[in-house]
Amino acid sequence: MKVNFECNLCSSKEGNTIPFRYKFKDKFLWAVKCCSCELVSIWPRPTDEEIVEMYASDYFTGDDKNTHHMEVAYVDLLQVDYSEGVKHMKKYTQNGNILDVGCATGNFLFALKNNGFNVKGIELSSYAAEFGRNKFGIDIINKPFDFNLLGNELEENYFDVVLMGDVLEHFTNPTEAMQLTNKILKPGGVALIQLPGTLNLLSSKLGFMVYKLIGSQKTMYIPPFHLTEFSAKTATNMFKKCGFTKTVINQEVKHPSTIPLRGSFLENTVKYVFQHINFYLTKWFGVAGDRINIETYK
Repeated sequence: MKVNFECNLCSSKEGNTIPFRYKFKDKFLWAVKCCSCELVSIWPRPTDEEIVEMYASDYFTGDDKNTHHMEVAYVDLLQVDYSEGVKHMKKYTQNGNILDVGCATGNFLFALKNNGFNVKGIELSSYAAEFGRNKFGIDIINKPFDFNLLGNELEENYFDVVLMGDVLEHFTNPTEAMQLTNKILKPGGVALIQLPGTLNLLSSKLGFMVYKLIGSQKTMYIPPFHLTEFSAKTATNMFKKCGFTKTVINQEVKHPSTIPLRGSFLENTVKYVFQHINFYLTKWFGVAGDRINIETYK
C-alpha cells in the first residue's frame, strides 16, 4: 500500500508499507519502505513526549527480552568484562577523546575512563544519565543528539571516536545525527556503529511475503523503540550523504540456538529452520545478517 510520508534519507514523499506495524497509544505505526532509496522507517513517528516516556527508568532496570532491548538490565552491566572492548578501542586511538551516543548508564565509558581515555556520553533518559554521573563521575549530557549541541556541549573536530551501539535506529532523525557526528569528529576520525538488521533476515523476508499474500501483517504490541530499519545499502548511502569518505561493513547473524522464538508454533518453526540457512549464508558471503557492524571515517 502506497502512503505519503517523508523519508529521512532522501526526502522522498512516497513509500510502500510492508506488513509490519506497531500498536502504540491506540494507533498503528507502520513500517514504510521508501520508493526511492529503500530506507525503512516507522510512520507516523511517535511524538517527542512519547519517546521520552518510552525511555523511562523501567527501560534500564528491566531485563525482559520481550521488550526487544536487553536480557540483562543496564544497571547490572557493571559486572561485565569490558577488557575486549577496551582493547578494540585502542585500535583507533590510544588515549583520545571518545563520545558514546546513547551511552545508557555509562558502564562502558567508565571502563574506558579507567584505561586513560577522555570520555563523554550523550543519553536521552534523565534516569540513565543521572545514574551514570552519580555512580561513575562521567560527563553525560542529558539532551537529544542534535545540532543544538554543536558549539555548546560539543565541539567541532574534537573526537577521535564516536560510538553508536544500537542507537541510530532509535532516532527520529538519523540523518541529522550522522551529519552532527561528522562535524564533531576530527579529520580521519571514525564512527563505530552497530545496527540491528532483523528485517534483512531470510525468515523476515519470507514472513512478509506470506503476510502480503494472505492480506495480513505482523503486529507488535510493544513501544516502537526502533524507528528506522537499516540495511547495509541504506546505511552506506546515509553515511556518504553525511560527508563520510569511507565505510567498512561487516555483517553477523545469531546462531539458531540463540534466537528468540515469540510467535506461534508455525512461525517459530519457520524462523528456526531459515535461521540455519541464514547463518551459513552470512558466515560464507557476509550478507543478510541481523547485526551490521560499521566503521565510517571522516
